[in-house]
Amino acid sequence: MEEKNKVSYFFDQADVFMIVISNDETIIDVNSKACQILSFPKSEILGKNWFDSFVPASSRVAARSLFHNMLGGSLRHVHSEYSVKSKSGKEWTLNFHNVLVSNGAGNTIGVLSSAEDVTERKRKETALKTIENRLQISLDSMIEGCQIIDYDWRYQYVNEAAAKQGRKTKLELIGYTMMQVYPGIDKTEMFSLLKNCMINRVPHHFDNEFTFADGSKAWFNLHMEPVPEGILILSIDITKTKQSEAEISNYRHRLEQVVANRTAECAKAYEELDREIRKRQKTEEGLSLRTSILDNSKEAILLVNVKGDFVYANAAAVKAYGYNNEEFINMNIRSLMPEGDASSVEGFLQRVIEKGATNFETVHLKKNKTKMHVKLYSNIVKTLRGQYILVIIQEAYD
Repeated sequence: MEEKNKVSYFFDQADVFMIVISNDETIIDVNSKACQILSFPKSEILGKNWFDSFVPASSRVAARSLFHNMLGGSLRHVHSEYSVKSKSGKEWTLNFHNVLVSNGAGNTIGVLSSAEDVTERKRKETALKTIENRLQISLDSMIEGCQIIDYDWRYQYVNEAAAKQGRKTKLELIGYTMMQVYPGIDKTEMFSLLKNCMINRVPHHFDNEFTFADGSKAWFNLHMEPVPEGILILSIDITKTKQSEAEISNYRHRLEQVVANRTAECAKAYEELDREIRKRQKTEEGLSLRTSILDNSKEAILLVNVKGDFVYANAAAVKAYGYNNEEFINMNIRSLMPEGDASSVEGFLQRVIEKGATNFETVHLKKNKTKMHVKLYSNIVKTLRGQYILVIIQEAYD
């Protein structure tokens, strides 16, 4: 086989797209692979303008400009990537390597381009980019804070929730180290856990109280996980939850104090109650203990708000009056008074609020409308949620 024929054979049989384009943009040669991709026989390709016939309008200007820049001598050979269209209208993305072609006299007569089909790769890249964009949107829309810290302790990623929790903007965080943004953070117990996660790749999950530069504090539930980039930190602001827990704890403590004080004042009437308190204080804590004791008291005990609405009734009160707990909670203390005496409740409530405590005798009605002479021992209970009145009731016998 002659040398010229060999070159022509290898050109035609190459498993890559190959095309020769003259200075006037006319196609003067293509190989079999190019015909296969363009879906035309060679005879219908030769002689046509390459850019007008086979390059989509979206890619045409850039591809044509690059072609003429090469012909002008500013570029000898160059890589380019753009789309071509086949007979069916399908677009293929090709990665071209373009080389100038000269004649025997050294004059440039056109460009030889070989190309790799990267259509599927570009499709996958586009799909991956779409997934990444959706993931980015999802992360930025999370209520939970999300941040990635690299091995130099720099913020590589921070979503909107994490920036808000840290009282910073994303621009004030990304690219900066934790120590630059929050001076002294490396001296905290939290940072020691971050180091353990970073160095030893150990995850941690805990509640942390963070102190800001202005001295204010906030609580966060943190979940740290090692990731290839460094550390992933997920965070939830639990400050309100912690404040509520502290408020409930204070309320329980105050209620225990009120019950203990009244128990001391009514030592004789509460000997059994006092013994139960002393016995259970060694093994039980909190409001559940006091509630149990109140329910076991032989004395009827009611807790009302400043309007006289019942918020608690112990077992003895339920037994004495005949109402169940649910009925009590939907009643007012006026419901226990005879019709003509209901107006006196206003004065009773006012005296307790002003003096802090009051004792007196009166007549109450049971659920069955039976009258019952009672002695009331009342005092005010102040809590973070407002004032309540504790009423201890003894039946008065004539």
